[in-house]
Amino acid sequence: MTMQAVRGTFLALAAACAALVATGCQHEYQPLQAHDVGKVMELGGKKVIVEVADKSDTRQLGLMHRKALPTDHGMLFVYPAPRILNFWMRNTAIPLSIAFLEELPDGKGRIVNIDDMEPFDETGHASHAPVRLALEMTQGWFAAHGVKAGDTIDLPSWIGDLVPGEDA
Repeated sequence: MTMQAVRGTFLALAAACAALVATGCQHEYQPLQAHDVGKVMELGGKKVIVEVADKSDTRQLGLMHRKALPTDHGMLFVYPAPRILNFWMRNTAIPLSIAFLEELPDGKGRIVNIDDMEPFDETGHASHAPVRLALEMTQGWFAAHGVKAGDTIDLPSWIGDLVPGEDA
């Protein structure tokens, strides 16, 4: 490769990086459309639509930079193996509640603990036991639907089909 080609490639990469920085890498939440593959769970007698964050990059991004979350929508974080999970609200403007879910052998799940999280608060919110699943909903959703720590729920069969990516 000639020096001129190297210089051209470098300038193209620099321009691409500058464009990413200028846009702030933000994204807007788009509600699931009929043609999207939405995942449905039932909690507290209510069907909720969840986005699944089962890869390292989607788990790290979570609900950052979003301004709203539609009613009865949430994000389910799926990890490769049970462990103590710890979440914070960096760059997250939506007040959220998070439920940490322990998978039981009978296809059910037990809610280990539920924490309320304030926008932009970088205080850690940890599971009280090793878990592989965490569900974020708008703050107060679990309480409003009578869902509390210790409750047992039916986990949808599609959760067992997920093969989460390893953490970076």
